[in-house]
Amino acid sequence: MPNPMNSSRLTSLATLALVAFAAPLASAITIDFDSGYTTGTLDGKPTSGTQWALVNGGTNVVNVTAAIGTSASQGIAGTGTGAGSNFVYYGFNTTNTDLGTTFDASASVVDYSFDWRATQAFGTSNAQSIFAFTVGSSTATGGSAALRLDIRSSGRLIALNGATNQAADGLFTLGTYATVSGQVNYETNTYTVFVNGVQQFTSITGGNLAFNNAASDNAFIRVGNLGGATADYRTWNADNITVTAIPEPSTFAALAGLGVLGLAAARRRRA
Repeated sequence: MPNPMNSSRLTSLATLALVAFAAPLASAITIDFDSGYTTGTLDGKPTSGTQWALVNGGTNVVNVTAAIGTSASQGIAGTGTGAGSNFVYYGFNTTNTDLGTTFDASASVVDYSFDWRATQAFGTSNAQSIFAFTVGSSTATGGSAALRLDIRSSGRLIALNGATNQAADGLFTLGTYATVSGQVNYETNTYTVFVNGVQQFTSITGGNLAFNNAASDNAFIRVGNLGGATADYRTWNADNITVTAIPEPSTFAALAGLGVLGLAAARRRRA
């Protein structure tokens, strides 16, 4: 008669194999601007661990603000003012500890998302940006962007795709948060962009911003607010920035292999 213990072990090992194949391990960084953040400048927050830093521009125009988050908590706000002619960027340079896995700019897959809303009526300019979000790697001098998303004064969403930009209109509503998400694949040098779960853009290999094909333990994200005395300023809020580094296929294939080998061993014991 079949041994119930062997049957139970067999079922567990089969489940392990299926999970290893179907659910790659991943660790997400979620930045909700609540724990470790106080109102005011984003620079030097959170109070411990990896912190945001001003990486471009000399004047802060992005602040942590209470009661603007998606759950009436805290988020960040673009002031609608600026200084200088360039974007003021804040950068968050992740570490492998943050990601829970080793980032490699020649092989890693990174999921990203953020919530964004306009807090001032859109203008008419499709050329001037009011917000930027960048995913990249800092191995190269100054960092190498794999994906940069701009929201223009008119509300147009732009995916900078090397020499060619991709654009979509009508995605954002004044005062209402929209979720922008997607994936950056450093192995294939491609990305995707979704807004509220609907795909807007997908890149073509070779047509993207520069991917930095060198191992690095530093994947970065950046948020930017437009500066410049004559810019078509618009205010905005952002919240719930997430970055998830998915382990390379070899990692979870090895886990799956362990499950399959264990399953085979259990069958031999049962026989």
